[in-house]
Amino acid sequence: MQNLLPFIITAFIAAGSSYAGAVKLKSSGSDRERIDFNCGWLFSGSADDCAAPGMNDSSFERVTLPHTIALVPHADIDTSVYGRITWYRKHFVLPDIYRGRRITIEFQAVSKAAEVFCNGQFVGEHKGAYTPFTVDITDKVSFKGDNVLAVKVDSRQRIEIPPEGKDVDYMIGGGIVRDVALVVKNPVHVEWVYARRDPARVDCIELTAKIVNAGKTASAGSLRFMLTDVKGTVVASVNKSYTLAPGTVENIQTIAGPVKNLKLWHPDEPSLYTLNAQLFSGEKCLDEYKQLTGFRTVAFGKDDGIFLINGNPLKLRGLNRHETFPFIGRAAANRLQRRDADIIKYDFGCNIVRCSHYPQDPEFLDRCDEIGLMVLEEMAGWNFVSVNKEWQKVALDNLTEMIIRDRNHPSVISFGVRVNQSADFRDFYTETNRIARTLAPDWPTHGVRVSGRGSKTGFLEDVWAQNFTIPSATPPQLPWITTESVGHNFPVNSRADQSRLIGQMLSHAAVHDSAGKNNKIAGLLGWCAFDYNSPYRYAKNNVCYHGVADIFRNPRHAAYFYRSQADAAIYGPMVYIAHRWENYTGTNDIWVASNCDSVELFVNKGSLGKHAGSEYRSLSHPLFVWRNVSYSAGEVEAVGYIRGREVSKFIRRTPGLPVRLVIAPDDTVLYTGGDMTRIVVAMVDSNAQVVKRDNSKVTIQVDGPVDFSGERQIALENGMTAFFIKTRSEEIGIVTCSAKNGIINSAKASIIVRGGTGEENSDDSPRKGG
Repeated sequence: MQNLLPFIITAFIAAGSSYAGAVKLKSSGSDRERIDFNCGWLFSGSADDCAAPGMNDSSFERVTLPHTIALVPHADIDTSVYGRITWYRKHFVLPDIYRGRRITIEFQAVSKAAEVFCNGQFVGEHKGAYTPFTVDITDKVSFKGDNVLAVKVDSRQRIEIPPEGKDVDYMIGGGIVRDVALVVKNPVHVEWVYARRDPARVDCIELTAKIVNAGKTASAGSLRFMLTDVKGTVVASVNKSYTLAPGTVENIQTIAGPVKNLKLWHPDEPSLYTLNAQLFSGEKCLDEYKQLTGFRTVAFGKDDGIFLINGNPLKLRGLNRHETFPFIGRAAANRLQRRDADIIKYDFGCNIVRCSHYPQDPEFLDRCDEIGLMVLEEMAGWNFVSVNKEWQKVALDNLTEMIIRDRNHPSVISFGVRVNQSADFRDFYTETNRIARTLAPDWPTHGVRVSGRGSKTGFLEDVWAQNFTIPSATPPQLPWITTESVGHNFPVNSRADQSRLIGQMLSHAAVHDSAGKNNKIAGLLGWCAFDYNSPYRYAKNNVCYHGVADIFRNPRHAAYFYRSQADAAIYGPMVYIAHRWENYTGTNDIWVASNCDSVELFVNKGSLGKHAGSEYRSLSHPLFVWRNVSYSAGEVEAVGYIRGREVSKFIRRTPGLPVRLVIAPDDTVLYTGGDMTRIVVAMVDSNAQVVKRDNSKVTIQVDGPVDFSGERQIALENGMTAFFIKTRSEEIGIVTCSAKNGIINSAKASIIVRGGTGEENSDDSPRKGG
């Protein structure tokens, strides 16, 4: 992680003025530093007290965060491995230059509850597996030698902590599952900032900052806000004076602007800005807080149900996502979080994702901002609201933490303030809506229901969201969005036959077609993007096979249907044959997904005709089908045309016998400090096509300066599998990965591990606040 250096403006700004000229920023030298604290941790799986600084921890396991307390197989999981107390310890030394500053530790998430100790002294705790918290260790550290940070992690079932209380259908996991940072700052500092368009003047920005005086003397000076574009040019600025008595907090609000040529964030053009909030006392910059943000308007029509972004209608089309991965659960490095967003946006063609059913990793949301993937975010829970006061307090605290963390994300278009598929709890949900509307007044709220749970009299949100219901006429409540469909009702495991895979694709096409016929439905999200591990009773082998991609992120036919709905002019043309073209008797219908105007199908170079998409006509891009096609060994080819010009091609050949293994890493360069990547293993034939019927076992070998996450021996599923590798704190070098099955020649791939962070693994983001 790189330290985030603060900035000051190079041109003079008069108090209370705004400036929109070509002014750049440069380093200011404030007291704030943000330091990656993911490396150098020691882990003990024992529940024995490990808080004492002088204890012997030489036998502890050396780990790099994010970290799970247990690596598990991708299926058939012994879920009891998560039900325990564990400890993490980190030794660190502080330079004397930090003396007199506030020293805090920021945890993005610990699952499920944490107690934190510094040099043996308790400094704070947190309940909830998905939201951030900060502990102040200023008064507990030493500048003369070793310091020890110890974290007691309780991953046992905690009925007073949402989403638990009753059964939950997803793995919550255990450990310090997200990033940790040490933040050093002046006693007088900015706690957070919030930017929104001024309701009275849409070309102006309303800015709010929470400032804190944790010192022993009063402080007076100016708070300087500067909004910069992607080039670092200041487009708006304003000063506001402040006076803070020792031990006090103040929220300062002001207006900046007008902003010339303010670029609004949109899924097809995601414009972003950076807000710099600087605290000055005289000429000294005490602190600077940076926050990446964007500006857009969203609205759900109360009379017509139409979703509007920046005043323009847009049909919402997306998928749900669990942030869990095979083997590692939720302990996924930033690179994997970002790639999931890319997969959903670009590989699956979605314009929206639902973070089901909890606040997800901030790195995932950062990437959604960058690429233009809208987000429905929601509070943690599943089907159940406890009457226990402690449960409800934790739920409200976690909701508050989620909204403060994420209200600057332009990709988040609504906050879910109702536990997924729960019954009405009027007093509790009145309070959740109040919290959301107070903290983020421009954000609609939504609550996800299911048939039989939730009445009109309990509708307190701005948007009625419901799972598995698609009204054919005017919905019983407006605005309406269908938030889950297909998955649970049409599971497809990784060894499913062709008819099942095609059926899944057509089921997703059918529900989006139904939503497309009804303009009063704001949109629809399928369940779900990826298969996921679950302890719930309907999860065969602890895997819910509900995804349009498997648990390793390998796509099924249905994934290509979603991709075909993206605009070819913006995201590129595509065509895909949803058929394996393997020997069959009689005739088959050949389905093709494409965003082209027309597609021509060829069997062994002979044309079966060219035509426009004709199936599910209310889709943005209807599907194509050629009925009653006889099999002929060789190849089937689909050619896509836009305005008569060939723009895309897809060829499917008759599957051959397995001839070799292929091993393909998503990335060939990683960086030290816990960077991660996926490595896919596939059995292919002589045409380099994956042999879908091959379920043979393969043996995985990894050598080099990384940790392996996977199964050393694993059976292919539909001809494919995958594993992950994770870099260590400082070790660099070459990683060699190989796969063999005893019959086919082994496959090898090399990955370079370099020092530093690298662009993909950098924590140098204004999201982190520093």
